[in-house]
Amino acid sequence: MDGSHISAVDGFVLAMLGMMLLSGGVIVLLIICGLRNSAKRNQEVDDLLDEVSREPETQKTPHAATQPKPPQPEPWERDENWWRK
Repeated sequence: MDGSHISAVDGFVLAMLGMMLLSGGVIVLLIICGLRNSAKRNQEVDDLLDEVSREPETQKTPHAATQPKPPQPEPWERDENWWRK
């Protein structure tokens, strides 16, 4: 047997190892990019979150008096439960 000869199985194993290393590198690169981008917080978003948290509780939940009333039906429209009568 000649030692300088690479069989097809050896080539396949080397190609699979290369693909696994490449895939692992891509995953590590994605994690690094995600961590870097999460470290860069947008100051405007933080200001908006602070403003929303400072709103009084009464402004967050509308009262029944401030909610719009449902529109009155036209005189020619039937009641929505007309078929139950």
